[in-house]
Amino acid sequence: MSTGGEFGKWLAAVVAALAAAGRRMAARVGVWDGARVWLRASFLPEQNYLIILAVVVGVVTGLGSVGFIYVLELTAGFARGPVAGLLERFGPAQLVLLPALGGLLVGPIVQRFAREAKGHGVPEVMTALATRGGNIRKRVVTVKVIASSLTIGFGGAAGREGPMVQIGSAIGSAIGAWTRLSRTNVRTLVTCGAAGGIAATFNAPIGAAIFSMEVLIGRVHTDFLLVLLTSLSSCMIARYFLGNFPAFMAPAYDLVSPAELPLYFLMGILIGLAASGYIKLLYWSEDSFGAWKFPDYLKPAVGGLMVGLILRFFPQIYGAGFPAIESALWVRFSWELLLALFVAQMVANCATLGSGGSGGVFAPSLYMGAMLGGAFGSLANGVFPEWTAGSGAYAMVGMAAFFAAIAKAPTTSILILFEMTNDYRIMLPLMAAVVGSVYVSHRMSPFSIYTLKLQRRGIDFPGLQADEPAPARRPQSSTEPAGA
Repeated sequence: MSTGGEFGKWLAAVVAALAAAGRRMAARVGVWDGARVWLRASFLPEQNYLIILAVVVGVVTGLGSVGFIYVLELTAGFARGPVAGLLERFGPAQLVLLPALGGLLVGPIVQRFAREAKGHGVPEVMTALATRGGNIRKRVVTVKVIASSLTIGFGGAAGREGPMVQIGSAIGSAIGAWTRLSRTNVRTLVTCGAAGGIAATFNAPIGAAIFSMEVLIGRVHTDFLLVLLTSLSSCMIARYFLGNFPAFMAPAYDLVSPAELPLYFLMGILIGLAASGYIKLLYWSEDSFGAWKFPDYLKPAVGGLMVGLILRFFPQIYGAGFPAIESALWVRFSWELLLALFVAQMVANCATLGSGGSGGVFAPSLYMGAMLGGAFGSLANGVFPEWTAGSGAYAMVGMAAFFAAIAKAPTTSILILFEMTNDYRIMLPLMAAVVGSVYVSHRMSPFSIYTLKLQRRGIDFPGLQADEPAPARRPQSSTEPAGA
């Protein structure tokens, strides 16, 4: 017993000595620096160190994504509640004024604190990867959260995945800089953060990891393990707080007859043409607003006013538009309304982002694909009712085909649709439509909606395909932030 007592005293002395040493170390180098010293100790191999950091980035990005979603919901509730109440005196015009008011708030914030927070965000991440070793300013996270919440919450036609990609990438960049990683490893953590943002948005960890590799890097390589770890950990955090539900609740669809496949391929071709037109319209909108001699901080308000006028006739395009997508999947819209909503969303999204609003193009592309695909499917089912599925099946396939066409990312589109809908049986129609849309889109332009911005800035992004023309250098526009 006395031996046990002596051992207890000795153990207590050791613990006290270690605690004292820890306090001295913390006082000398700081708590965080002490943690960094421990992590960088020689006994921890570099690959294991990166694995730990990838999980850390995933957890922090997951928490950040959950926080962003909550802020976005609070902002939307505030806009549709108290703010809309104050605008009741204007009658039906209150819905017109909400997006304009959001743009009026967003413009000065972005212009003053972080101009790279405007637009859909992913090209800014790619620019940081290509020109700044993955270095992203820390303030971008805060500004992007505020600007995107105001843009989308007040009715701007934009998605929340672009902000989450930029937020996750900024978190990865900050952790990489704090731990003093090499430029190569910082780029890896930036890519990890982007995957975490997409995974938390759509509850799709595998598709998110492929997105980061296929879109941001341009190929899948050995860093895929780290990206997958970040994607999984971020998605786990989001599921804990938000629940484990697919992004869209939809009926189970299947191929009714092999004769349908040519119809899906034809739909893919039409979607490829429409996607190419959308890309051109978006960049034309950015150029037009950029050349307009008008205060930059007021331009988002003008874009918001344009969106509000469209909302007056098509309230289904409010915000990210997920309820309308589900309605298309459940065949609740006529083909005429589906086609009208496709055009309305395209114009509203270009007005929102072209004027300097903050948001993404992922969700709007799913929206446009669902509406255009649903309209095509409704007409096809009307002509061939015995051997074609309902319009909802075509709407589901159209979602992936449209994004595949604008992002030149067929693998991401196929995988992420499975994860968003929990439906694997639609694979053959999906593959046929994606092949058609990506083929036509690539024939129209070798650049994706993301790489085109880099090409216009004269940035040679390493993920560009070998058969793409070398980017022509052009002077930087006065509307683009330096180094953005």
